[in-house]
Amino acid sequence: AGVGGTLNMIGQSNGRSGTFSGMLEGGIKNRDGWGWRVQGTAKRSGDFHTPSYSLTNTGIKELNFSASTGYHNQRFGFEVFFSHFKSELGILKGTSIGSPDDLQEAMERSTPLYTSSFSYDIGEPRQEVQHNLLKVSGHVKTNRGELRLQYGFQNNQRKEFDLRIGDLSNTPELNLRLNTHTVEAEWETVRSERWSFSTGATGMFQQNRKVDGTQRVPFIPDFNNISAGLFGVTKIYLNQWAMDLGLRYDYRYYSVAGYDYKNSLFRSTLQFNNFSATAGATVGIKENGTLNLNLSSAWRPPHVAELYSVGTHQSAAANEYGILLNDSTNEVLDIDDVSFKTEQALKFVSTYQHRWSGFTLEISPYVNYIFNYIYLRPTGISQSVRGTYAYFRYTQTDALFLGADLSAAWQAHPFLKVTPKVSLLRASDVRNDDYLIFIPSNWYEVAIRYDRPTVRGLKNFFVESKTKYVSRQDRAPRVVTVREINEAHEQGIDLFEKDDSNFDFMEAPAGYFLWNVAAGISVKGEKTQYDFRVGSENLLNTSYREYTNRFRYYADDLGRNFIISIKCIF
Repeated sequence: AGVGGTLNMIGQSNGRSGTFSGMLEGGIKNRDGWGWRVQGTAKRSGDFHTPSYSLTNTGIKELNFSASTGYHNQRFGFEVFFSHFKSELGILKGTSIGSPDDLQEAMERSTPLYTSSFSYDIGEPRQEVQHNLLKVSGHVKTNRGELRLQYGFQNNQRKEFDLRIGDLSNTPELNLRLNTHTVEAEWETVRSERWSFSTGATGMFQQNRKVDGTQRVPFIPDFNNISAGLFGVTKIYLNQWAMDLGLRYDYRYYSVAGYDYKNSLFRSTLQFNNFSATAGATVGIKENGTLNLNLSSAWRPPHVAELYSVGTHQSAAANEYGILLNDSTNEVLDIDDVSFKTEQALKFVSTYQHRWSGFTLEISPYVNYIFNYIYLRPTGISQSVRGTYAYFRYTQTDALFLGADLSAAWQAHPFLKVTPKVSLLRASDVRNDDYLIFIPSNWYEVAIRYDRPTVRGLKNFFVESKTKYVSRQDRAPRVVTVREINEAHEQGIDLFEKDDSNFDFMEAPAGYFLWNVAAGISVKGEKTQYDFRVGSENLLNTSYREYTNRFRYYADDLGRNFIISIKCIF
């Protein structure tokens, strides 16, 4: 009943950014069950900065809004949702490279190329991204079960602009439109207190098209994607045991048309299908323990980008080539002429949780073996009309991922809570007895939070400190620098003729500590509440590079960032 909402204002020092958002929602008078909501967000940010220098041309402009309405009663309900998202993103100017020598300098410099003072200007290289989403969902409950239905349509538009001369300066190098239709249906029935069953179907139709006028071969070809899936899941409850079993079948069809490096038209049709299955069980152990076990098999059909990518991936500052492009000539090959196989995985996860008075511990070890694992593999450096970049190819291997996630919560005092977390991961290229690249490092985190519901008439006071240590990735491939590649090329030497093992262009960065702090309080009136928050990310202004971020080849990650926010709830 009535009308309510929120207003948010957020300011951040890093990027000198401001974000304003608002939400308004309510019911409809004399129309029980009806409701509506509207929301909008605007964001403006200038160049971000590291502890030592500005990251030139990394500003952001963003404007989003959404609206929804719906009706619900005890047996029936539906919702209609629409959202619009529009963003303009600058790409670090120091990643726009013209020659192999410039690329070598860019990776060896302590400060990126073209670094200048702070600005809100967004120049080339940059991207313009826009999404429109319409979603309609509903459910019907009967004495036999519940039927849930959903239809969604999303229109994506992406433009990428690079440094170009003359009249082409405002013409995008890449201009793509992607339309996606999705349909989902699920029927769930509860047969008894000990048994429930659900079955469903999913469908998707995608159409990707290049917009003419770029005068460039697009990064991915035009394609139609038709996907469908059928699934069934059952849940069984026996005394202290809760078990679930699931089976799913998926089918995917691609129709592809594009241009190769010679600007010659090619066409392909591809089909993939397979089954997935899962089995899980949860059991109580004594009074305060719970053990969860899950074994699953899964598969993943390749994305068109993994098969047919050709040229510059701007947001990763790299040249990337798909599995179906010849290693030497970049000629597009038929999938039957390469050794491609669909990704398939077997995964086992166990989670044990134990609760004591004021203390909870949870441990989740897992094993994931992926057959025909698809990943981007560094191959060298290459030049194209869009510049000179590190060069990657999609390839396949068998990969083993061993890991464990640990978390705990200790209520050390009625107002003080300590929450440690650990994430450990060890990955291997089993087929080649090698290391994989871009695997996340192990990390360790401790959060300490002091909460007081009421302090001198003020509400929800809290102070929080969060310290995180990310270790160096010691299980990284060998290093072959751009300097070594350039020098070998000048001497007519092929560095990879006798050693084709995985490599990286740069040593894995050192481990690092990050310290984040935050505090807040609420002021409550009769009809409104104001939440005030202040905080800082990377309070110690630590210089670091994140191993999985490919921009680590060119620049440090973000430096200290002070944040202040005001939220009005009415």
